[in-house]
Amino acid sequence: MTRDKIIEATIENFSEYGYQGTSMRKIAEKVGIKPASIYYFFSNKQELFIQAIRDILRHHFANMKRAYEAHESNSINTLFSELFNRIVFHHTQNEEETKAYIMMVTSPIPDIKNEVRQYLEEYDAWLVDHLTHIIRIRYPHFNNSEIEAIIDYFIFIGNGLFWSVIIYDRKTIDKNLKQALHLMNQFLNQATGGEKNG
Repeated sequence: MTRDKIIEATIENFSEYGYQGTSMRKIAEKVGIKPASIYYFFSNKQELFIQAIRDILRHHFANMKRAYEAHESNSINTLFSELFNRIVFHHTQNEEETKAYIMMVTSPIPDIKNEVRQYLEEYDAWLVDHLTHIIRIRYPHFNNSEIEAIIDYFIFIGNGLFWSVIIYDRKTIDKNLKQALHLMNQFLNQATGGEKNG
């Protein structure tokens, strides 16, 4: 579909040229249409860029949800490990989207930061809700502050892994992932008093 190809070309252009270098002409050339044809699908450049970042964020959310659903019946250690693995996998396998995301967030596009903020609020709410639920089932004796501490630690390490993918080479990323898994397991063992992580 032409609309999807325009969004895909926008992401590719942002990844390669950044905000200043991304133009309707370049996007149209990539799709094989005239620049004016883009306005049949999007009323202006801002609307196109907003839709592009929405697609990037939607793809990320879907990937993380799949990882959670595939491993929610496993131990807490395994669930957290698989979610960390998915963070690294998603951003290394979708390098253009990740680069475009960084370029878009730091660009002067009106409303782009609000779009990302809304997404992060929705994603964090989903993540906290699901992790709270699963931890409560596995460790019914944990109080709210103990559960919150585990989730905060997980989010903190996950954010570090995201920036690791942005900054470092593959060897260092793998090393950081290994360290992240070790740190999370240590924290869980400490939080559970060394009992087997359900």
